[in-house]
Amino acid sequence: MNRNSSNILFDKYILITGATGFLGSHILDYMIKNTEYKFIALKRVNSKLDKIKFLSNDIPRQIFNDIVTFIDVETPACTNLDEIFSSYNICAVIHCATDYGRNKTSCMSVIDSNIIFPIRLLESAIKFNVDLFINTDSYFNKPNFTYNYLQNYSLSKKSLNLWLRYFSNKIKIANCILEHMYGELDSINKFTSFLISEIAIKNSPSIDLTYGDQKRDFIYIQDVVSAYKVILDFCLNNKIKYRDFEIGTGISTSVKEFASTVKQKAKSNTMINFGVIPYREDEIFISVAENSSLLNLGWQPKYNIKEGIEKYINYEKIINCDTYI
Repeated sequence: MNRNSSNILFDKYILITGATGFLGSHILDYMIKNTEYKFIALKRVNSKLDKIKFLSNDIPRQIFNDIVTFIDVETPACTNLDEIFSSYNICAVIHCATDYGRNKTSCMSVIDSNIIFPIRLLESAIKFNVDLFINTDSYFNKPNFTYNYLQNYSLSKKSLNLWLRYFSNKIKIANCILEHMYGELDSINKFTSFLISEIAIKNSPSIDLTYGDQKRDFIYIQDVVSAYKVILDFCLNNKIKYRDFEIGTGISTSVKEFASTVKQKAKSNTMINFGVIPYREDEIFISVAENSSLLNLGWQPKYNIKEGIEKYINYEKIINCDTYI
């Protein structure tokens, strides 16, 4: 990281929502180390900073505190977002915060988080001449897919997309459509994290899965955040209105192969019982990124599936080292 106070970018800010989550914390860490912007990180009062502190533990605390300003969304400043945009020279918003509608979250809560809040951000950003709004979307919200498992989330994100296109007449919009990302610090409730935990760390006697014929474009988190950096640079330096970017490797891998690779890399004895769990009624059997727009900008994924899994396993073994003593 080379921070030069004379660089004009050093006085420009990027506002990141969901900065304490899996994706947001990795984006913040990567941007701190690979750009010269400062950052406004929106979070909830009760959000833990563990992920950010772990990722950025090699940055002196005084420097980190000078680069990153945390603002709680429950405070008056976020009640009136104009106060934030008028107080800082914000050139871009990276919107990662979302409500998946799990744990019986109400529809109104999902709508407020996934539609109302980003629209408020957009209106304030436009009012204060912010150049770019980067939205985070998911592969299962593509027009040809339905996914009733997270229907409230999917409906809200598809609705937001209509608003993004509307606002693109007033602010640059980049819509990042993520494939199946995985990596360090992800929630244990996620499928890939569950596999790593049960097979590589716990070495559980057995786990039950579907037949595993579903194919996903599994992409390692470091490749995801490097894509955000490429998109940020391109959109800030070029004239665009609205642009979709599918973030994935462009290679589909079956769930069965992913799980088997985890077992092989971990040298685990876990028995994987494929076919015990039935498929969902609206199961998506293949999803892969059409990532030519990213490749044309010079971005390339650095990690194949084996390398990404190996890095993830090694990380988990380090933080769970007491298991191996």
